[in-house]
Amino acid sequence: MRNITYSKYLIIAGLGITAANLAGCTMLYHERDKALISKVDIDQTLEVAALELEQNKVGSVLTLWAMRDQVLTPKQAEEVSELYFKYIGRVDSDEQKARGFSVWHLTWAISNMYRQGDEGVKAALEAAYVDAAVRVDTLDSKLASTFFYDEVTTGDAHVGGRAYAKSHIVAPGNDEYLQSVDEYKASRETD
Repeated sequence: MRNITYSKYLIIAGLGITAANLAGCTMLYHERDKALISKVDIDQTLEVAALELEQNKVGSVLTLWAMRDQVLTPKQAEEVSELYFKYIGRVDSDEQKARGFSVWHLTWAISNMYRQGDEGVKAALEAAYVDAAVRVDTLDSKLASTFFYDEVTTGDAHVGGRAYAKSHIVAPGNDEYLQSVDEYKASRETD
Protein backbone atom coordinates (compact mmCIF):
# COMPACT_ATOMS: atom_id res chain seq x y z
CA MET A 1 0.00 0.00 0.00
CA ARG A 2 3.07 2.28 0.15
CA ASN A 3 2.96 3.27 -3.50
CA ILE A 4 -0.67 4.29 -3.81
CA THR A 5 -1.72 6.91 -6.30
CA TYR A 6 -3.26 10.16 -5.16
CA SER A 7 -6.76 9.27 -6.40
CA LYS A 8 -6.62 6.07 -4.41
CA TYR A 9 -5.46 8.12 -1.41
CA LEU A 10 -8.50 10.38 -1.68
CA ILE A 11 -10.82 7.37 -1.68
CA ILE A 12 -9.01 5.86 1.31
CA ALA A 13 -8.96 9.22 3.10
CA GLY A 14 -12.68 9.69 2.55
CA LEU A 15 -13.39 6.26 3.98
CA GLY A 16 -10.87 6.88 6.75
CA ILE A 17 -12.50 10.11 7.82
CA THR A 18 -15.88 8.39 8.06
CA ALA A 19 -14.39 5.46 9.95
CA ALA A 20 -12.38 7.81 12.17
CA ASN A 21 -15.46 9.84 13.05
CA LEU A 22 -17.31 6.66 13.95
CA ALA A 23 -14.37 5.23 15.87
CA GLY A 24 -13.42 8.44 17.65
CA CYS A 25 -10.24 9.10 15.60
CA THR A 26 -8.17 6.46 17.34
CA MET A 27 -5.12 7.60 15.33
CA LEU A 28 -5.15 11.04 16.98
CA TYR A 29 -3.34 11.72 20.24
CA HIS A 30 -2.24 14.54 22.48
CA GLU A 31 1.12 12.93 23.22
CA ARG A 32 3.99 13.51 20.83
CA ASP A 33 5.68 10.22 21.74
CA LYS A 34 2.81 8.24 20.20
CA ALA A 35 3.33 10.02 16.87
CA LEU A 36 7.12 9.75 16.61
CA ILE A 37 8.33 7.63 13.71
CA SER A 38 11.26 5.33 14.35
CA LYS A 39 14.35 6.12 12.24
CA VAL A 40 12.75 9.11 10.47
CA ASP A 41 15.08 11.11 8.23
CA ILE A 42 13.76 14.67 8.31
CA ASP A 43 16.20 15.99 5.70
CA GLN A 44 15.11 13.42 3.10
CA THR A 45 11.46 13.89 4.05
CA LEU A 46 11.84 17.62 3.47
CA GLU A 47 13.10 16.79 -0.03
CA VAL A 48 9.92 14.77 -0.59
CA ALA A 49 7.85 17.66 0.78
CA ALA A 50 9.48 20.08 -1.66
CA LEU A 51 8.84 17.75 -4.61
CA GLU A 52 5.20 17.38 -3.56
CA LEU A 53 4.69 21.13 -3.20
CA GLU A 54 6.19 21.72 -6.64
CA GLN A 55 3.42 19.57 -8.13
CA ASN A 56 0.76 22.05 -6.96
CA LYS A 57 -1.91 19.39 -6.55
CA VAL A 58 -4.62 19.11 -3.93
CA GLY A 59 -2.91 17.59 -0.93
CA SER A 60 0.60 18.70 -1.89
CA VAL A 61 0.96 20.07 1.66
CA LEU A 62 0.39 16.68 3.26
CA THR A 63 4.04 15.65 3.54
CA LEU A 64 4.66 18.61 5.85
CA TRP A 65 1.46 17.68 7.68
CA ALA A 66 2.55 14.03 8.01
CA MET A 67 5.89 15.04 9.55
CA ARG A 68 4.46 17.72 11.87
CA ASP A 69 5.09 15.77 15.09
CA GLN A 70 8.66 14.70 14.41
CA VAL A 71 11.61 16.37 16.14
CA LEU A 72 13.17 19.13 14.04
CA THR A 73 16.45 20.96 14.34
CA PRO A 74 16.39 24.75 13.96
CA LYS A 75 17.99 24.36 10.50
CA GLN A 76 15.23 21.97 9.43
CA ALA A 77 12.64 24.36 10.84
CA GLU A 78 14.18 27.12 8.70
CA GLU A 79 13.70 24.90 5.66
CA VAL A 80 10.08 24.27 6.64
CA SER A 81 9.57 28.03 6.96
CA GLU A 82 11.14 28.61 3.53
CA LEU A 83 8.86 25.99 1.96
CA TYR A 84 5.85 27.50 3.72
CA PHE A 85 6.49 31.00 2.43
CA LYS A 86 7.45 29.79 -1.04
CA TYR A 87 4.16 27.93 -1.52
CA ILE A 88 1.54 29.42 0.83
CA GLY A 89 0.41 32.03 -1.69
CA ARG A 90 -0.35 29.32 -4.23
CA VAL A 91 -1.94 27.02 -1.62
CA ASP A 92 -4.09 29.83 -0.22
CA SER A 93 -5.57 31.09 -3.46
CA ASP A 94 -8.94 30.97 -5.15
CA GLU A 95 -7.41 28.82 -7.91
CA GLN A 96 -6.43 26.11 -5.42
CA LYS A 97 -8.91 23.30 -5.48
CA ALA A 98 -9.83 22.33 -1.93
CA ARG A 99 -8.24 25.50 -0.52
CA GLY A 100 -9.76 24.91 2.91
CA PHE A 101 -8.31 21.41 3.11
CA SER A 102 -4.83 22.53 2.07
CA VAL A 103 -4.71 25.65 4.24
CA TRP A 104 -6.07 23.70 7.22
CA HIS A 105 -3.47 20.94 6.97
CA LEU A 106 -0.56 23.29 6.29
CA THR A 107 -1.45 25.60 9.18
CA TRP A 108 -1.94 22.59 11.46
CA ALA A 109 1.54 21.37 10.48
CA ILE A 110 3.13 24.74 11.24
CA SER A 111 1.28 24.99 14.55
CA ASN A 112 2.43 21.57 15.75
CA MET A 113 6.02 22.06 14.62
CA TYR A 114 6.16 25.46 16.31
CA ARG A 115 4.43 24.54 19.55
CA GLN A 116 6.36 21.28 19.99
CA GLY A 117 9.72 22.77 19.02
CA ASP A 118 12.55 23.96 21.20
CA GLU A 119 13.47 27.65 21.34
CA GLY A 120 15.59 27.43 18.16
CA VAL A 121 12.79 25.75 16.21
CA LYS A 122 10.28 28.31 17.49
CA ALA A 123 12.55 31.17 16.40
CA ALA A 124 12.92 29.64 12.92
CA LEU A 125 9.17 29.11 12.57
CA GLU A 126 7.94 32.31 14.27
CA ALA A 127 7.05 34.21 11.09
CA ALA A 128 5.38 31.16 9.53
CA TYR A 129 3.41 30.55 12.73
CA VAL A 130 2.17 34.16 12.83
CA ASP A 131 1.18 34.02 9.15
CA ALA A 132 -0.51 30.62 9.61
CA ALA A 133 -2.56 31.99 12.52
CA VAL A 134 -3.96 34.72 10.27
CA ARG A 135 -4.78 32.19 7.54
CA VAL A 136 -6.44 29.61 9.78
CA ASP A 137 -8.69 32.35 11.09
CA THR A 138 -10.00 32.91 7.53
CA LEU A 139 -11.25 29.34 7.31
CA ASP A 140 -14.83 28.56 8.12
CA SER A 141 -13.76 25.56 10.20
CA LYS A 142 -13.97 25.23 13.94
CA LEU A 143 -11.94 22.02 13.67
CA ALA A 144 -9.08 23.81 11.89
CA SER A 145 -9.00 26.46 14.62
CA THR A 146 -9.17 23.83 17.35
CA PHE A 147 -6.21 21.90 15.92
CA PHE A 148 -4.24 25.13 15.48
CA TYR A 149 -4.87 26.78 18.85
CA ASP A 150 -6.02 24.20 21.38
CA GLU A 151 -4.12 21.26 22.87
CA VAL A 152 -1.61 19.88 20.34
CA THR A 153 -3.22 17.07 18.35
CA THR A 154 -0.76 14.51 16.97
CA GLY A 155 -0.94 11.34 14.91
CA ASP A 156 -2.13 10.29 11.46
CA ALA A 157 -5.84 10.99 12.18
CA HIS A 158 -7.22 8.19 9.99
CA VAL A 159 -6.21 5.36 7.67
CA GLY A 160 -5.79 7.74 4.74
CA GLY A 161 -3.38 9.87 6.75
CA ARG A 162 -1.47 6.78 7.84
CA ALA A 163 -1.22 5.51 4.26
CA TYR A 164 -0.04 8.91 3.05
CA ALA A 165 2.60 9.15 5.78
CA LYS A 166 3.96 5.70 4.97
CA SER A 167 4.35 6.63 1.30
CA HIS A 168 5.91 10.09 1.89
CA ILE A 169 7.94 9.96 5.12
CA VAL A 170 11.52 8.68 4.73
CA ALA A 171 12.67 6.40 7.54
CA PRO A 172 15.61 4.19 6.45
CA GLY A 173 15.53 0.89 8.30
CA ASN A 174 11.83 1.21 9.17
CA ASP A 175 10.16 -1.03 6.60
CA GLU A 176 6.76 0.60 7.07
CA TYR A 177 7.98 3.84 5.48
CA LEU A 178 9.99 4.99 2.47
CA GLN A 179 13.65 4.07 2.61
CA SER A 180 14.92 7.02 0.55
CA VAL A 181 13.98 9.96 -1.64
CA ASP A 182 14.93 7.78 -4.60
CA GLU A 183 12.26 5.24 -3.61
CA TYR A 184 9.72 8.08 -3.53
CA LYS A 185 10.84 9.29 -6.98
CA ALA A 186 10.59 5.75 -8.38
CA SER A 187 7.06 5.41 -7.02
CA ARG A 188 6.08 8.70 -8.73
CA GLU A 189 7.35 7.38 -12.05
CA THR A 190 5.14 4.30 -11.78
CA ASP A 191 2.04 6.33 -10.81
